[in-house]
Amino acid sequence: MVATQRRCKPEAGAPVATRRIVTTQQRRAPRRRIIGANWEAQQPRRGRPPATKPRKATRVYLSQRQRKHWLALAEGLSSLGETRVEVADLVIRHLEHELDRMQSGLTGEGQLLPVGVVDLKSVYFLLDLHPPAKETSQFNITMFTDTREKMAVMTIRFQGVFRATWSQVFGLAVELLHHRLADTRGRMGIVEQFDNTQDLADYLFRPRQLRFDNW
Repeated sequence: MVATQRRCKPEAGAPVATRRIVTTQQRRAPRRRIIGANWEAQQPRRGRPPATKPRKATRVYLSQRQRKHWLALAEGLSSLGETRVEVADLVIRHLEHELDRMQSGLTGEGQLLPVGVVDLKSVYFLLDLHPPAKETSQFNITMFTDTREKMAVMTIRFQGVFRATWSQVFGLAVELLHHRLADTRGRMGIVEQFDNTQDLADYLFRPRQLRFDNW
């Protein structure tokens, strides 16, 4: 006679052991994911290639003339292979260079602008530019991350003298570079004299002495 083991009913409240049923499809799923990931990695990616430098769209408010000058700069510098992101970086670097040059020409220590320049309109007159109109419209411009940081620093520098916004600083930079490169008809005639962007940078950032002895 063979003895049989009797299964007892579990007591109330005791944990009941359960067995998880794994199907064949579930066992093969991790391997399929690995094979699929390797296959996707070997395939050429469609669309625009990833950017080498981080960039971000920036919302600015420009007047109609500033927007027109920005489009003229983007179109004129495209002949040298400059993209709009690089043009925005050039605009900000040129304004930063001119501010440093202006500050080095002042006799007062730590003085950013000459005495008597107390608002943005005075800065336009100082740089021989026409003040912008008050009516502005929204405009999105893609910039490098470090370009946005430079513009934020310049905005803080201006705010040490008078109230200035992000858009006002960028509009001033656009007007200044357009005034430097455009001819009397508003065309980018000076750009045609350069063969590459390095020659243009040498022209824009060459050392020039500037002093305000009467300030």
